[in-house]
Amino acid sequence: RQNRMSTDNALTVVVLLPSAEWPGLEAKPPLPAGQMHFGTSVEDFDPTILKQAGGVLWVPPASEETLKTLHAALPCCRWVHSFSAGLDSIAGFVRSLSENTHVSNGRGAFSSSLAEFAMTAMLHFNKQIPRCQQNRKTRTWDKFVMNTVRGKTLGLLGYGSIGKATAALGAAFGMNIIVLRRNPGKVEERGSPQPQKTYGFADAEAFYKAADFVVCSLPATAETKHFVSKAAFDAMGPQTVFISLGRGAVVDEKALHAALRSNAISGAALDVFEKEPLPHDSPLWDDEKLLLTAHNADLTEDYFKLGWDTFVRNAESIRASGQPATEVDKMAGY
Repeated sequence: RQNRMSTDNALTVVVLLPSAEWPGLEAKPPLPAGQMHFGTSVEDFDPTILKQAGGVLWVPPASEETLKTLHAALPCCRWVHSFSAGLDSIAGFVRSLSENTHVSNGRGAFSSSLAEFAMTAMLHFNKQIPRCQQNRKTRTWDKFVMNTVRGKTLGLLGYGSIGKATAALGAAFGMNIIVLRRNPGKVEERGSPQPQKTYGFADAEAFYKAADFVVCSLPATAETKHFVSKAAFDAMGPQTVFISLGRGAVVDEKALHAALRSNAISGAALDVFEKEPLPHDSPLWDDEKLLLTAHNADLTEDYFKLGWDTFVRNAESIRASGQPATEVDKMAGY
């Protein structure tokens, strides 16, 4: 069976939407040397299109079951792209794909805004912004000693595109950069920020002890479920600020709540949670030392444009070489 993604053919992509009103449709670009067809189920697509489609774009939160059904109706599909970077909600489907089916994701599209959020959270606690706001409310002239982040140690839990973007900002502020990752011996590409020290997962305790700020951008996989556990928070110092902007399932929220209440760590900033929206009765709402956002740290004005740009870049790479630009390891899930 001939691969329909050869450079001699126009690339037809079916786009599985979460709803017909998905706001990202307003920003959709033309697909160079190709065409896109949109729907929320397999029934929305013409059978002729299904027979010739070489790729499928999954837009979360369209269900994994619907994606499986659609993919089964695509005999020539050799490429699956996720509009988001996270693939945890379709991990089973991704692992089931054949060896000659490529998977790519939105990796890198939203890293800049997430790095900005991480830096904002660090400065929020370092500069004692809540104290400043309270002083204004109480009309208190509190001339306290102002901290700086220069010379502090930024610990990056995960060193993908988000980690690298955060490292670049941290380095610009004069911070020391250390990294904890699954493969500590991995050589970084030229031009990437080079951490002062890299730890493997087996040395996590030493990493946490060394960091003044811990920024977690790990993906959600079977290996990373509650990776940031009670043991992790126990290893952090009372000066440490923990920041989570990857996937909520990576963090043991009960352990985090306990660490905040006992002053085991200085503070935390969360943009992602195990259950979203965060339940109204979650004790995290009551943690005064928690900066909380609703998984919108990367929901910028150009969010959809950035996501489409990454998709188009992958489509062009597929047509040019048969390989996507942001390929995912199907077994690892990222």
